[in-house]
Amino acid sequence: MMEKLFFIFLILPYFSTGQFAQPTENYQNSRDLSSDLKLYWNNNEIEITFEIHFTNAQWVLFGLKSSDFSDIILGWLFSDGIGHFSDRHLLPNNTIVHDSDLNWIPLDAFTQNNITVLKFKRNIKLLCDVSTSDEDLDIVTGPMNVVFALGNEINRNDDSVVLSTVNEVQIEFLAQTNTPFSCPSKPVEPVLNSEPTANYQYELSLVAGVYKIYWNYTDTDVLIELHCKTNGWVGFGFSPNGGMDGSDVAIGWISNGQVNFTDRHIVGRQVLIDKNQDWKLLYFSESNGINLFKFTRKIKLCDSDDLTIEQGSPYIIFAYGDQDPSFGADISYHGMNRGGKVVSFISSPPVKDTFVPDDLEILDATISHVILPKLDTFYYCKGFEVPKEFSQKRHIYKWELVFPKINAKRIHHTLIYECKRDFNISKGFQPGYCYKDENKMQNCQSISFAWAYGGNNIDIYPRDMGYPIGGDTDYLYYIFEIHYDNPQMTLAYIESITWRYYMTRNLRPKELGIFTLGTDSSAYSIAIPPGVDHFPIKTYCFNECIKDLNEENITIVSAIPHTHLVGIEVWTKIIRKGNDIGYLFYNRNYDFNYQTSYTLNPYVNITAHDELITQCVYKTTSRDQFVFGGESTRDEMCFHFLTYYPRKPNFKVCGNVPFVEDYAALLIKLNQSGNAQVPNLGNSMETLNSAVEQTFQTIQINDFVRKTFKEFYNMTRMTGFCGEKLIGPKNQTKARNTYIEPDLCAVSNDNQNGIFQFVNMIFNWILASIAEWIKSIFY
Repeated sequence: MMEKLFFIFLILPYFSTGQFAQPTENYQNSRDLSSDLKLYWNNNEIEITFEIHFTNAQWVLFGLKSSDFSDIILGWLFSDGIGHFSDRHLLPNNTIVHDSDLNWIPLDAFTQNNITVLKFKRNIKLLCDVSTSDEDLDIVTGPMNVVFALGNEINRNDDSVVLSTVNEVQIEFLAQTNTPFSCPSKPVEPVLNSEPTANYQYELSLVAGVYKIYWNYTDTDVLIELHCKTNGWVGFGFSPNGGMDGSDVAIGWISNGQVNFTDRHIVGRQVLIDKNQDWKLLYFSESNGINLFKFTRKIKLCDSDDLTIEQGSPYIIFAYGDQDPSFGADISYHGMNRGGKVVSFISSPPVKDTFVPDDLEILDATISHVILPKLDTFYYCKGFEVPKEFSQKRHIYKWELVFPKINAKRIHHTLIYECKRDFNISKGFQPGYCYKDENKMQNCQSISFAWAYGGNNIDIYPRDMGYPIGGDTDYLYYIFEIHYDNPQMTLAYIESITWRYYMTRNLRPKELGIFTLGTDSSAYSIAIPPGVDHFPIKTYCFNECIKDLNEENITIVSAIPHTHLVGIEVWTKIIRKGNDIGYLFYNRNYDFNYQTSYTLNPYVNITAHDELITQCVYKTTSRDQFVFGGESTRDEMCFHFLTYYPRKPNFKVCGNVPFVEDYAALLIKLNQSGNAQVPNLGNSMETLNSAVEQTFQTIQINDFVRKTFKEFYNMTRMTGFCGEKLIGPKNQTKARNTYIEPDLCAVSNDNQNGIFQFVNMIFNWILASIAEWIKSIFY
């Protein structure tokens, strides 16, 4: 009998091991911590990788124990693919505390056959710069005390768990006792040791530690100062498309204390000196291997060799050589010492403002330690309450977005949505996928802050403006939305991202609001055929949504245009009493990788007599399938976010969608022409949605289809919306005129022609007078 029991105990570990999933790699080491928990690990001389498999529990705790605390991870994964992974420490009284830094790094997380797998790594040595820590422990050779626990109770709002029992075991992780386990080497960040000669509102590092620019601008001029660490020449300028050909540049070098600085233009690869030298050098120096050039130029130059610096996102290009040109020679090839970048050069909000109010308060809204589903794109939302102690209104005068240290480039955009004042977010709303929750969709759709990829992570309002929070402001709760872009569908993890508000109780004269223009992100509102070079889609804010302003105008301060990858241009026009009076804002050089807030100069007034037209232009020559409106980065959107004053509680969203009957007529036309197989449209939105899906599964791609969709978006009637109001269907607004921007160069030339005519008249009068004098002498 004892022999049989011994045999059963002997084989039990093999049966328990069999219930776990296959590990993600070949591990040299493994250990069954319990019948529901298995540990694998590998290491080299710097890092150790762990993989935990667990079942019959919602969460797992694992880590290293000392006499004072335990250095642990806490993790879980729900059935919807959303989970949690955090670096924490466990106190002797079983209190779990978040660490100040993330040293255990998640690598993978998934569920397979009811087994949850968490894979993560850390450095063997963490105490490289300090001798002791109250959060972290080094992994050492020999047996180490290990703690672990499993449990089921989780609070999704604050990421806390109910911990009752902690298990302990000894494990020897590092068997290679002869290996000199070492601290990881720290990368040395290059530094450009130079200071600007003046105070500048704007600055940008083009090559870390090598090339940096500073600038200011007025209505007519830009002042630029560039610093470059090189023993050779330096180039900087503006490009029509990011390339060299057609660019307007300045080239300079300093040799033996003498400067050579010229205004040039590029044709092909020839860097030609301009006939007119419009870039004016103000100061230069060369010290400690750093060249400094300070110069100015007009924003608009009436010269065929020069480019106008456009509002929006013009391209800047830069280059530098390794040595000065020899006497009498020109610059040599720059090799890889070059680059380009899209920059909001003359419409950037200031990123420097030393003003700090005496009553400064800071409020953080943070999303941290979140595992997201392995999807191409995902929208994660978490709700926050305006602090109850904010019974007195504050003004936010500055905001900052603090990015995670890892995966920051996966953040496509973030938004803050205000909720209706009578909506209590604490009742039924849980962090997770944004658009599964009807409460969020119905009650929290007013955008108050926006950031998108490539934009500045700091925004400072002018000193007479502020955004309200607390007191009698029209919202008590707000939603923090993150669009996480993950085309490789690897582990999606948000370490920590914080929206930080800087506030004052000294309310400013102008209270700000956000007004969102655009259309629905669906196949109805946006369906762009492939192979099109220029495909415009217009959206309208009809006068019915604006006339409630009565005689109180609003003033637009800044604009953020937003499309996805195939968007190339965004503008909004003002139609006043039927007349096109010009652009509110026009980004002719829209770039998905550089989406930022553009300060309008001058600010623009909107009156009760106005309508607004927003146009997004798309280029799909790189696509072979239709591009639809949708949530993914590979889908498309069309929005224009406008910051304005004075704030109005009901002035938040305005847009439209194509009239559904016109869309049905479009499908019928495609069917009748033999370019798509369209089923019965039925008489409900459900059957129409199904028909749309089937239509695009069978649609042909040809010039007729491209022309048909372009005509549809140009002619369809629109159903408008603003707040609770539905408008239409209405015909698209057609202005009585087409606004033509004044040609400043033509005005300048007219003035020059007038001066020339005047001088010529005087000259002819003098010649005539001389002729009469000569006649009087000789005749």
